[in-house]
Amino acid sequence: MFRSIFNTLVVFFSFSVVFAQNDPQSTFLKQAETFAEEVAAITEGPVPTWDTGIIVFTGSSSVRLWRDAGLLSKGSPIINTGFGGSTAFGLNHYLEDLVLRYDPKQVFIYEGDNDIAAGRDTRTILEHLDTIFTRIWEHNPGTEIVYIAAKPSPLRWELRKEYEALNKAIERRAKKEDRLVFADVYSPMLEKGQVRRDLFVEDRLHMNRKGYAIWSEVIRPLVME
Repeated sequence: MFRSIFNTLVVFFSFSVVFAQNDPQSTFLKQAETFAEEVAAITEGPVPTWDTGIIVFTGSSSVRLWRDAGLLSKGSPIINTGFGGSTAFGLNHYLEDLVLRYDPKQVFIYEGDNDIAAGRDTRTILEHLDTIFTRIWEHNPGTEIVYIAAKPSPLRWELRKEYEALNKAIERRAKKEDRLVFADVYSPMLEKGQVRRDLFVEDRLHMNRKGYAIWSEVIRPLVME
């Protein structure tokens, strides 16, 4: 009797370990938790207040490395809380610290790039993004969200079909939701159907000043003053 119970417990424990190892949510969480120190450093200090409201730019390294993003607005402060390696799941994990604590009137989000590179499918990414959108609107129903399209790059050009599918899905959502805006930075970074290599630094993933100039041209008219 004891041996039978023991064997059952061993099987149950082994199954639980295997399930945990293969559980995507567990994998996503472990990946997100590796950025805890970086997020803490980004968000240290008091939350500023501003009569005209705060604008938050967040997402992965393409946002983090946008050094002059703050110049896009003349009337409202822009806070950049992007962090390298960020994914939609990671942003949701740290959403309180990176977005909600600022009670922003507008949030620009760049996610999907690293998600696709990590092998996450469009449906999964959309689920994570929808969770982010919902939490932001639950915090403040009047907040406008601008989704910055997942950009093309020479390094990840073979994944362009996945990028285009994600972008089209978000664009369709934006047409149905007034509080969601789709910023198409993908199209102007192409020339004759190919990604412009002159827009990138040596790693072929991150942008140079030319690349950010295109982003600025697309995004500046969308910034709420």
